[in-house]
Amino acid sequence: MADKKYFDFTDFTTRNGFNVVRPLCNLACKTRVKLVVEGEENLNREGGFILASNHSIIYDPIFLATACKDKLFHFMAKYEVFKNPVFGAVLKACNAFPVVRGKGDLTAVNYASDLVKQGKILCIFPEGTRSKDGYPKKAKSGVGLIARNAKCDIVPVAICIDDGKKFGGNIYIKFGEAIKYEDMGFTEDGGTKENKEVANKVMDEIVLLWRECRKKCKSI
Repeated sequence: MADKKYFDFTDFTTRNGFNVVRPLCNLACKTRVKLVVEGEENLNREGGFILASNHSIIYDPIFLATACKDKLFHFMAKYEVFKNPVFGAVLKACNAFPVVRGKGDLTAVNYASDLVKQGKILCIFPEGTRSKDGYPKKAKSGVGLIARNAKCDIVPVAICIDDGKKFGGNIYIKFGEAIKYEDMGFTEDGGTKENKEVANKVMDEIVLLWRECRKKCKSI
Protein backbone atom coordinates (compact mmCIF):
# COMPACT_ATOMS: atom_id res chain seq x y z
CA MET A 1 0.00 0.00 0.00
CA ALA A 2 1.32 3.45 -0.92
CA ASP A 3 2.59 5.42 2.08
CA LYS A 4 0.05 8.15 2.80
CA LYS A 5 2.74 10.57 3.98
CA TYR A 6 3.74 11.08 0.34
CA PHE A 7 0.23 11.69 -1.00
CA ASP A 8 -3.19 12.72 0.28
CA PHE A 9 -5.57 10.05 -0.99
CA THR A 10 -8.58 12.08 0.22
CA ASP A 11 -7.81 14.90 -2.26
CA PHE A 12 -9.47 14.49 -5.67
CA THR A 13 -8.62 17.96 -6.98
CA THR A 14 -7.72 18.26 -10.65
CA ARG A 15 -4.73 20.58 -10.78
CA ASN A 16 -3.58 22.67 -13.73
CA GLY A 17 0.07 21.67 -13.73
CA PHE A 18 -0.24 20.17 -17.18
CA ASN A 19 -1.54 23.49 -18.51
CA VAL A 20 1.68 25.09 -17.27
CA VAL A 21 3.89 22.30 -18.58
CA ARG A 22 1.98 21.71 -21.82
CA PRO A 23 3.43 24.67 -23.77
CA LEU A 24 6.91 23.43 -22.91
CA CYS A 25 5.87 19.94 -24.03
CA ASN A 26 4.52 21.36 -27.28
CA LEU A 27 7.76 23.23 -27.86
CA ALA A 28 9.87 20.16 -27.10
CA CYS A 29 7.78 18.05 -29.45
CA LYS A 30 8.08 20.64 -32.23
CA THR A 31 11.85 20.99 -31.89
CA ARG A 32 12.93 17.47 -30.94
CA VAL A 33 10.32 15.22 -32.55
CA LYS A 34 7.70 15.13 -35.26
CA LEU A 35 4.40 14.28 -33.61
CA VAL A 36 1.26 13.19 -35.45
CA VAL A 37 -1.99 12.54 -33.59
CA GLU A 38 -5.04 10.71 -34.88
CA GLY A 39 -8.44 9.99 -33.37
CA GLU A 40 -8.66 12.95 -30.96
CA GLU A 41 -12.43 12.97 -31.45
CA ASN A 42 -12.62 9.82 -29.33
CA LEU A 43 -11.69 11.94 -26.30
CA ASN A 44 -14.79 14.14 -26.64
CA ARG A 45 -16.84 12.31 -24.06
CA GLU A 46 -18.97 13.17 -21.07
CA GLY A 47 -18.19 11.72 -17.68
CA GLY A 48 -15.14 9.91 -16.43
CA PHE A 49 -13.29 7.26 -18.38
CA ILE A 50 -9.99 5.42 -18.54
CA LEU A 51 -7.37 6.31 -21.13
CA ALA A 52 -5.26 3.17 -21.56
CA SER A 53 -1.90 3.37 -23.35
CA ASN A 54 1.15 1.28 -24.08
CA HIS A 55 4.30 2.49 -22.32
CA SER A 56 7.88 2.44 -23.58
CA ILE A 57 9.67 5.58 -22.38
CA ILE A 58 9.46 7.95 -19.43
CA TYR A 59 8.19 10.77 -21.68
CA ASP A 60 4.94 8.99 -22.61
CA PRO A 61 2.80 11.12 -20.23
CA ILE A 62 4.29 14.23 -21.86
CA PHE A 63 3.41 12.99 -25.33
CA LEU A 64 -0.13 12.16 -24.18
CA ALA A 65 -0.54 15.56 -22.50
CA THR A 66 0.46 17.18 -25.80
CA ALA A 67 -1.84 14.95 -27.84
CA CYS A 68 -4.80 15.52 -25.50
CA LYS A 69 -4.54 19.30 -26.03
CA ASP A 70 -6.90 20.92 -23.48
CA LYS A 71 -7.83 17.69 -21.66
CA LEU A 72 -6.52 17.18 -18.13
CA PHE A 73 -6.03 13.68 -16.78
CA HIS A 74 -4.79 11.93 -13.67
CA PHE A 75 -2.23 9.15 -13.87
CA MET A 76 -0.38 6.61 -11.76
CA ALA A 77 3.37 6.84 -11.19
CA LYS A 78 5.59 4.46 -9.31
CA TYR A 79 5.66 5.12 -5.59
CA GLU A 80 9.44 5.53 -5.42
CA VAL A 81 9.55 8.79 -7.43
CA PHE A 82 7.35 10.55 -4.86
CA LYS A 83 10.10 10.19 -2.27
CA ASN A 84 11.96 12.98 -4.08
CA PRO A 85 10.23 16.11 -2.72
CA VAL A 86 10.86 18.26 -5.81
CA PHE A 87 9.95 15.69 -8.43
CA GLY A 88 7.06 14.49 -6.28
CA ALA A 89 5.65 18.02 -6.06
CA VAL A 90 5.85 18.40 -9.85
CA LEU A 91 4.07 15.09 -10.36
CA LYS A 92 1.32 16.02 -7.91
CA ALA A 93 0.84 19.36 -9.70
CA CYS A 94 0.34 17.33 -12.90
CA ASN A 95 -2.26 15.07 -11.23
CA ALA A 96 -0.06 12.04 -10.67
CA PHE A 97 -0.54 9.75 -7.69
CA PRO A 98 1.65 6.93 -6.36
CA VAL A 99 1.17 3.21 -6.79
CA VAL A 100 3.25 0.40 -5.32
CA ARG A 101 3.81 -1.93 -8.25
CA GLY A 102 3.43 -5.68 -7.91
CA LYS A 103 1.85 -5.44 -4.46
CA GLY A 104 -1.86 -5.24 -5.25
CA ASP A 105 -1.99 -1.63 -4.06
CA LEU A 106 -5.70 -1.26 -3.25
CA THR A 107 -5.22 2.26 -1.92
CA ALA A 108 -4.13 3.42 -5.37
CA VAL A 109 -6.73 1.28 -7.15
CA ASN A 110 -9.58 2.62 -5.03
CA TYR A 111 -8.35 6.19 -5.47
CA ALA A 112 -8.16 5.67 -9.25
CA SER A 113 -11.68 4.22 -9.31
CA ASP A 114 -13.07 7.14 -7.30
CA LEU A 115 -11.43 9.64 -9.65
CA VAL A 116 -13.28 8.15 -12.60
CA LYS A 117 -16.54 7.97 -10.65
CA GLN A 118 -16.20 11.70 -10.10
CA GLY A 119 -16.05 12.29 -13.85
CA LYS A 120 -12.31 12.60 -14.29
CA ILE A 121 -10.01 11.06 -16.91
CA LEU A 122 -7.61 8.43 -15.64
CA CYS A 123 -4.57 7.64 -17.76
CA ILE A 124 -3.18 4.19 -17.06
CA PHE A 125 -0.48 2.03 -18.60
CA PRO A 126 -1.94 -1.50 -18.41
CA GLU A 127 1.47 -3.16 -18.78
CA GLY A 128 2.40 -1.80 -15.36
CA THR A 129 5.91 -0.78 -16.41
CA ARG A 130 7.84 0.40 -19.45
CA SER A 131 8.55 -2.02 -22.28
CA LYS A 132 12.30 -2.45 -22.67
CA ASP A 133 12.18 -3.06 -26.42
CA GLY A 134 9.31 -0.71 -27.30
CA TYR A 135 6.90 -3.51 -28.20
CA PRO A 136 3.64 -3.64 -26.20
CA LYS A 137 3.59 -6.35 -23.54
CA LYS A 138 0.89 -8.24 -21.64
CA ALA A 139 -1.44 -6.23 -19.44
CA LYS A 140 -1.84 -6.54 -15.70
CA SER A 141 -5.38 -6.98 -14.41
CA GLY A 142 -5.51 -3.55 -12.74
CA VAL A 143 -7.14 -1.74 -15.65
CA GLY A 144 -9.95 -4.30 -15.60
CA LEU A 145 -10.40 -3.95 -11.85
CA ILE A 146 -10.62 -0.16 -12.04
CA ALA A 147 -13.10 -0.32 -14.93
CA ARG A 148 -15.22 -2.78 -12.94
CA ASN A 149 -15.18 -0.60 -9.83
CA ALA A 150 -15.86 2.65 -11.70
CA LYS A 151 -18.29 1.11 -14.24
CA CYS A 152 -16.65 3.16 -16.95
CA ASP A 153 -15.62 3.00 -20.60
CA ILE A 154 -12.00 2.65 -21.69
CA VAL A 155 -10.43 4.59 -24.55
CA PRO A 156 -7.36 2.73 -25.91
CA VAL A 157 -4.44 4.72 -27.27
CA ALA A 158 -1.16 3.69 -28.86
CA ILE A 159 2.15 5.56 -28.90
CA CYS A 160 4.75 4.54 -31.48
CA ILE A 161 8.25 6.03 -31.61
CA ASP A 162 10.23 5.19 -34.72
CA ASP A 163 13.66 5.15 -33.06
CA GLY A 164 12.87 3.16 -29.96
CA LYS A 165 13.47 4.82 -26.63
CA LYS A 166 15.07 8.10 -27.72
CA PHE A 167 13.36 11.47 -27.40
CA GLY A 168 13.62 12.24 -31.09
CA GLY A 169 12.46 11.17 -34.51
CA ASN A 170 8.84 10.53 -35.43
CA ILE A 171 6.04 9.83 -32.96
CA TYR A 172 2.59 8.66 -33.98
CA ILE A 173 -0.27 8.57 -31.47
CA LYS A 174 -3.68 7.15 -32.22
CA PHE A 175 -6.73 7.21 -29.96
CA GLY A 176 -9.12 4.36 -30.64
CA GLU A 177 -12.87 4.09 -30.18
CA ALA A 178 -14.03 3.54 -26.63
CA ILE A 179 -14.58 0.05 -25.28
CA LYS A 180 -17.99 0.34 -23.66
CA TYR A 181 -18.44 -0.83 -20.09
CA GLU A 182 -21.54 -2.74 -21.17
CA ASP A 183 -19.42 -4.72 -23.66
CA MET A 184 -16.77 -5.79 -21.16
CA GLY A 185 -18.74 -8.77 -19.94
CA PHE A 186 -18.51 -8.14 -16.21
CA THR A 187 -20.78 -10.26 -14.02
CA GLU A 188 -21.56 -9.89 -10.34
CA ASP A 189 -19.45 -12.91 -9.36
CA GLY A 190 -16.80 -12.70 -12.09
CA GLY A 191 -13.91 -11.38 -10.06
CA THR A 192 -10.23 -11.64 -10.96
CA LYS A 193 -10.67 -13.79 -14.07
CA GLU A 194 -12.96 -11.25 -15.71
CA ASN A 195 -10.66 -8.38 -14.73
CA LYS A 196 -7.80 -10.12 -16.51
CA GLU A 197 -9.94 -10.87 -19.57
CA VAL A 198 -10.91 -7.21 -19.86
CA ALA A 199 -7.27 -6.15 -19.43
CA ASN A 200 -6.29 -8.52 -22.24
CA LYS A 201 -9.05 -7.13 -24.45
CA VAL A 202 -7.86 -3.59 -23.82
CA MET A 203 -4.26 -4.53 -24.59
CA ASP A 204 -5.34 -6.30 -27.78
CA GLU A 205 -6.96 -3.05 -28.94
CA ILE A 206 -3.85 -1.08 -28.04
CA VAL A 207 -1.65 -3.51 -29.99
CA LEU A 208 -3.86 -3.17 -33.07
CA LEU A 209 -3.58 0.60 -32.86
CA TRP A 210 0.16 0.36 -32.26
CA ARG A 211 0.64 -1.75 -35.39
CA GLU A 212 -1.21 0.88 -37.41
CA CYS A 213 0.93 3.61 -35.87
CA ARG A 214 4.12 1.69 -36.56
CA LYS A 215 3.31 1.50 -40.28
CA LYS A 216 2.55 5.21 -40.45
CA CYS A 217 5.33 6.40 -38.16
CA LYS A 218 8.19 5.95 -40.60
CA SER A 219 6.34 7.74 -43.40
CA ILE A 220 5.61 10.93 -41.48
